[in-house]
Amino acid sequence: MGKPSAVGQGYCTEAACEAIRHAFDDLDLNRVEAHHMTNNPASGRVMRKLGMLPEGILRQAVYKSGEFEDVALYAILRDDY
Repeated sequence: MGKPSAVGQGYCTEAACEAIRHAFDDLDLNRVEAHHMTNNPASGRVMRKLGMLPEGILRQAVYKSGEFEDVALYAILRDDY
């Protein structure tokens, strides 16, 4: 029998939440950015849960498996946190 899946358990959201807290509270940053490939909308849902806002699509920004892929850019500002 294989290992149980961590998908849907909230681990990514929890880790990203702590990373954003660290960025604003400990590092005193004003802005945190993240991006995800547009063919992975689950990552975008995590970013929105964290209060990040979509800022645009970076067309053909990543070269993966022999193809260029678009990525969605998200950000959160200290004022939004």
